[in-house]
Formats: sequence, C-alpha cells, structure tokens
Amino acid sequence: MVKLKWIRVVEWAGVQYSTSPAGALDVPLYRTTDIDALPDAHPEVDWEELRRVEKSWRSALAALRPKEKTVSV
Repeated sequence: MVKLKWIRVVEWAGVQYSTSPAGALDVPLYRTTDIDALPDAHPEVDWEELRRVEKSWRSALAALRPKEKTVSV
C-alpha cells in the first residue's frame, strides 16, 4: 500500500525487540484514519481476500501499479 502511494509513513519509532541483537529497530508508523479509509477509497480491491492471505503468500496488491498523475495542459 505504501508502494501504491495509498498510505505514507508519518513517523518512525525506535522499538526494542528482545530477540534483536542490533538493539532498537526503526519501525514505520501510519495514521489509523488513513488505514481505516482504504476500503472506501479503493473499492476495486477485494479486502476480504486480502485478509485471508497466509504468511509467505503473495498478496493480490503486488500485481497493482501506482497510478500515474495526469498533467493537464
């Protein structure tokens, strides 16, 4: 969804994972209102199907490409 430019990172936070030998890792944070708005903004997506995608399976979103902005002259 980030690559499709449907959402964007609003902040980064350092998070300490007990299993990480590297210390704190930077994690992207998104606005919940942006996430909640996705189904209405993109009704062409089968959101129920996306929720059923299992770990390590490729999402249908991977086949989508960002829409190019059109410039009017």
